[in-house]
Amino acid sequence: MIRQDYFIESEFMASWHRMLKWGRQGLVVGWLGLLAAQAVSAAEDRPGAIDLESVMRYPHSWIVGYSKAPVPEYRLATGSMKKINGVISPEYAQYISGQLTRITYQLPRGHNSTDAFNHFKRQFDNLGPEVLFRCKGRSCGNSNQWANVQFGISRLYGVDREQFYLALKLPAMGSEPASYLAFYTVIRGNKRVYAQLDLIQSSDAAASGAAGFIAKLEQGLRVFRQPGQLSQAEVEPLRQRMTDQPALRLTLVGHSDQGATPEQYQASSLALAETLRQQLLAQGLDGSRLTAYGVGSLAPAYAASVPNQRVELLLR
Repeated sequence: MIRQDYFIESEFMASWHRMLKWGRQGLVVGWLGLLAAQAVSAAEDRPGAIDLESVMRYPHSWIVGYSKAPVPEYRLATGSMKKINGVISPEYAQYISGQLTRITYQLPRGHNSTDAFNHFKRQFDNLGPEVLFRCKGRSCGNSNQWANVQFGISRLYGVDREQFYLALKLPAMGSEPASYLAFYTVIRGNKRVYAQLDLIQSSDAAASGAAGFIAKLEQGLRVFRQPGQLSQAEVEPLRQRMTDQPALRLTLVGHSDQGATPEQYQASSLALAETLRQQLLAQGLDGSRLTAYGVGSLAPAYAASVPNQRVELLLR
């Protein structure tokens, strides 16, 4: 005869083992939940970052870089990255002063740069923009140059064939002047996808034109250009102003961190300034009133949008 308390004990032990089994599974589930919570917290926006009012972010993306500040001059690339007179820079560019808002998004895994580009472009199209320049893939040039020369954000360095760039001029709204938008997206070798939005709200609509260029020179403000990027629309009024005022002199100060020694920095910066001087001579300016100097890397870039390789112009 089997004792009844044996069944009671057996049932108790079976229940105890079932509790242990489910307890272990619950513990695993708990750890998975904790890891998921950590993943979510790791994908939170950078503190203080906000989206642009008229542009929705890519679903489930998050902001990894954000800044908002006035800039004396933002170089808006309107051409592919190329080597011009030994300097890698956009083939064409516009220079704009105003309020710069910079947002860097990271997309969730499993998405690509084409997804990001199409998502944002659909929204840009609704704003009625003027397209200043557009490129994709290798036609844009080297992604390393876009990341480190144009934007100064190393995480944007990715696969050349998987990059997109778009430069837009957004229409003026009421009393607000026109604004400009630079958009770049790329996928890195580690499959991370980033989208960069630079919005420049112009402080003065004329500041990006020839009149603003001359006005800033006469006010003693910092103005820089690179060889091949001083337009005829800017050179002609400058030539006329110097003709009208014979005492004016134009000083070209080159800046560069190219080379291995301070002497090489200085030589490359002087070469930049001299190249721009020769271009101004070819466009009709008086050589006796143009002076070129090179200071190497002694005066670092004063804003994130300012390239290390540049020539500053001083009109006095």
